[in-house]
Amino acid sequence: MAGKHRISITLDEDLVTRIDRIVDGYNIKNRSHAIEKILIKTLNEQSIKQAIILCGGKGQKLKPITYELPKPMIPVRDKPVLEYIIEHLRDEGVTDIILVVDYKHEKIISHFGKGRSLGVNIRYIIEDQPHGTGGFLRSAKDMVNDTFLLLYGDVLSKVDIYDMLKSHRANRALATMALTTTSDTTSFGVAKLKGEKITGFVEKPSPGESPSNLINAGVFILEPELLGRVPTSASNKIMIESIFEEFAKQGKLAGYVYDGQWFHMNTPEIYEKAIKEWDINAVPENG
Repeated sequence: MAGKHRISITLDEDLVTRIDRIVDGYNIKNRSHAIEKILIKTLNEQSIKQAIILCGGKGQKLKPITYELPKPMIPVRDKPVLEYIIEHLRDEGVTDIILVVDYKHEKIISHFGKGRSLGVNIRYIIEDQPHGTGGFLRSAKDMVNDTFLLLYGDVLSKVDIYDMLKSHRANRALATMALTTTSDTTSFGVAKLKGEKITGFVEKPSPGESPSNLINAGVFILEPELLGRVPTSASNKIMIESIFEEFAKQGKLAGYVYDGQWFHMNTPEIYEKAIKEWDINAVPENG
């Protein structure tokens, strides 16, 4: 990984003032960090251009609202969850977006169309039959040509994509999974880490037996090589979780700890919490 180099630059006083306004001491630590972030986003040399968003599932736990809407279309402050996700990707420079849809997919397609109103290009993979959480991989094989993002369409977060990509490349990983913390790990698959590599998962550990408090945050950076490693299945269903477990065993799955806002819309209680607490103006956060 390339090191840091100290340089001296001369800027207009007004420009320095504008740069200093970005510094919050947390997400943007200092003036140098602010300038680095601006340059990366402007030059776009390390950016990811493509993202696949999984928008399937019937949202059984969110009935009755999901009788009428697919889960990614449920509104938070008058805007669908999926729209927040797409806007964040656009702001991070990701403009080629593939939506994997099934249940009530016409609602999603009608709302977003080709994505022009949001400044992105949207394509669709329509799954008429359930093929598991990884079933899209076969269809996406000819649509992805470089390092890409994979996201869950029912998760509100603002992961710093540039910082996560930097970690992904430093670890030379085939896949990097964003991880978030939880105080109660008994309902999740919990990651086991060695350094920044994920070595495995413990599914729904009993109290006191969890190897960490880190769980899948629903944002991944993947290499296109992954698409050529789709396993065969007698039931024709592919679970992407099993693919990640295999990568973990091979030392090819890295973890990226994200400590910003995170809401997985899988229960009425979390949905209500998101409506009350989601900060639409929050800047991307990293670990």
